[in-house]
Amino acid sequence: MQLRRLHTIFLFVVVLLGAGFYHVQPQLDQHIGLARNHSNLWNMIVKSNIKNTTSSMMEAAQKSLETQHLAFNSENSVSSSRTKLPRINVGTCQPHLSVAFLKVHKCGSTTVSNDVMFRFAFKHNLIAALPNSDRPIIGSLGRIRDSDYKKPPKGKRWNIFAHHAMYNRTRFRQLMAPDTRYVTILREPLQRLKSAFQYFHLEDRFPGLQKQTPRGVAYVTTYLKRPGYWDTHYQQPPTPDGREHRCLRNCLGRDLGLSEKHYDNNTAVQEFIQGIENDFTTVLILEYLPESLVLLKRRMCWTLYDILYAHGTHSLKQRYKGKEVVTGAMKDGFYKHNKADVMLYTRFNDSLHRQISQEGTDFLEEVKHFKRTNDNVLGFCQSKKWRRQRNLIVEKSKWNDAFSVNVGNSFCKLYDKGRQYWHLKLKSAY
Repeated sequence: MQLRRLHTIFLFVVVLLGAGFYHVQPQLDQHIGLARNHSNLWNMIVKSNIKNTTSSMMEAAQKSLETQHLAFNSENSVSSSRTKLPRINVGTCQPHLSVAFLKVHKCGSTTVSNDVMFRFAFKHNLIAALPNSDRPIIGSLGRIRDSDYKKPPKGKRWNIFAHHAMYNRTRFRQLMAPDTRYVTILREPLQRLKSAFQYFHLEDRFPGLQKQTPRGVAYVTTYLKRPGYWDTHYQQPPTPDGREHRCLRNCLGRDLGLSEKHYDNNTAVQEFIQGIENDFTTVLILEYLPESLVLLKRRMCWTLYDILYAHGTHSLKQRYKGKEVVTGAMKDGFYKHNKADVMLYTRFNDSLHRQISQEGTDFLEEVKHFKRTNDNVLGFCQSKKWRRQRNLIVEKSKWNDAFSVNVGNSFCKLYDKGRQYWHLKLKSAY
C-alpha cells in the first residue's frame, strides 16, 4: 500500500516537472533568439563602419533593439526595467536613503549633485562621501585610495556619493552602503562636446587649431572637421585632475568606466552598456531633466521638495563664442568617432521614454506640476520678495504634501549652493 502511494507521488512529480519545462522552454528559446538578434543588430552598425554608419542608421538599429526588448517583455509580462524599477505609490513607502550619483562631465551633473543630492544628504543627516582636500574629484582616473577621502565615522559606509569619479564597480561596492542605488546622467554627445569646448577652453590644448579657425567661428567647428586628426595632436594636461576633467572622445562612457582600449571593440562596448543597465537604477537624461527627476522621485519614494533645483536648464542654453557651422557630414563623422557614446546615450534615452510610457497617464501631469512649482520656488528665492514676504506656500496636490519655503527653515539660503558650501555642512554627520 505504501509502495503504491510512493509510486503515485512519483508520477505526479514527473507530470509537474514536465509541465514546468514545457512552460519555461519557449521563453528560454525566445530569450536566446532575442540575444542573437541583438548581436546581429549591433554587428550591422559595426560592419557598416566608416562608409555607411550615419547617426540615423545608429538610431534605427537602436530603436529596433528597443522594440524587440519591449515585445519580449510585453509577451512575458516581465520587463527588466519594470522589475528593477517598481512603481512606487506615494504615501505607502519610505524614502530610499543610500544613493551613489556618478557625475558625468558637462551633463548637468553639478546641478543634480549640489541642488538635489547634497541637499538631500543634509536634510536626512546622511554620511556623504567627502574628499580629503578641496577637490571636486574623489580618487583619480578610476582609482579611489583610502587617502583620497575623509574616513566615515565608526567604520560606517557612505550613504550618498555625488562627486566626480570614474565608475569602478568593485571599489564603489566596498565604500557604499549595501543597499545603495546607483544613478547617473547623460547628454547628447555632440552637445556635451560643445559645452566642454566652451567651459574648459579646449582649443588651448590643440596647437594650431586657433589659427585655423576663421574669425567669428567657434573653435569646436574646426575640431569637428577632423576630430581624428586633432585627437592625435591633443596635449594632455599635466595633472591627474586635468586629465580627468578634460576629455574628447567617448567621454560619457569613459566617466562610467569604459576603458579607452575598448572604444572600437564592439563586443566590449555592448557588454559595458549592459553592465551599466544592470548596475544603475536610474539614468537621467539632461535634455529631459524634469522628467528624469520626477522618475527618480518615484523610484526613490522621495518628495517633490527633494528634487527642486535652482539652475533651471542653463546648461542647454549656453551661449558659445563664435558661430557654429556644423554640417550633417561633420555630425556623422563625430558620431562615428564616438560610436560608444552614441550607443550608450541612445540606449538610455530610449529607455527613459519607455519607462515614462509605463508610468501611467498622470506622469506628464506631475512633470508639469513639478516645473511650475520649481519655477515658483526659484523665482521666490532669487528675488528680494522672500525677505519681505518671508513665506511661500506650496499647496498639497496628488503628488506632494503641502510645504513652505521661508526664512525660518533657511530653504532659500541652501538653494543654489556650491560644492565647498556643502562640504562644510555635510561634515556635521561625521
